[in-house]
Amino acid sequence: MLKEIKEWLIAIVVAVVLILIIRQFLFVSFTVDGLSMDPTFEDGDKVVVNKFIDNFTDYETGDVIVFNSEKGPAYVKRVIGTPGDTVRMEDKQVYVNGEALDQDYVTHTEDSYMDNFTLEELGVEEETIPEGKLLVLGDNRPVSRDSRDFGLVDQSAVIGEVQLRFWPLNEISINFD
Repeated sequence: MLKEIKEWLIAIVVAVVLILIIRQFLFVSFTVDGLSMDPTFEDGDKVVVNKFIDNFTDYETGDVIVFNSEKGPAYVKRVIGTPGDTVRMEDKQVYVNGEALDQDYVTHTEDSYMDNFTLEELGVEEETIPEGKLLVLGDNRPVSRDSRDFGLVDQSAVIGEVQLRFWPLNEISINFD
């Protein structure tokens, strides 16, 4: 009986250590708060964020990331511009490096929102996005607080890339770029 209890305690300790390592270095769950990523995500969706990928790859246009905010809870947004890119928006169409960005994930196009911007208007002093920065936008542009409001995001603030939606169960999906 004592041997069995000892084995169970060891198994529990190993499981707790593994969970802590996974949460600290590999993956973390996150609950979407708000409608800024609708229709990709809805308020209350639960996602898994890959923290580990940041060590091996750069974020690309279209990646959905979670990052810490100086103004409150973490945000989930879509990467639109990466270091070295020029980005502008004219008549609700985003242009990256002079080419129109395919934005099939943006469905709220009839609503009113800021439909023109340049990097300069976002407070960027250079002609391109500087190293270590990302330009992010929500998919639901009329209600999204994003780079149009708070400027570029420091890559050091990025928690990781959204890799999996696991709630609600009927909408489980993998990767969103």
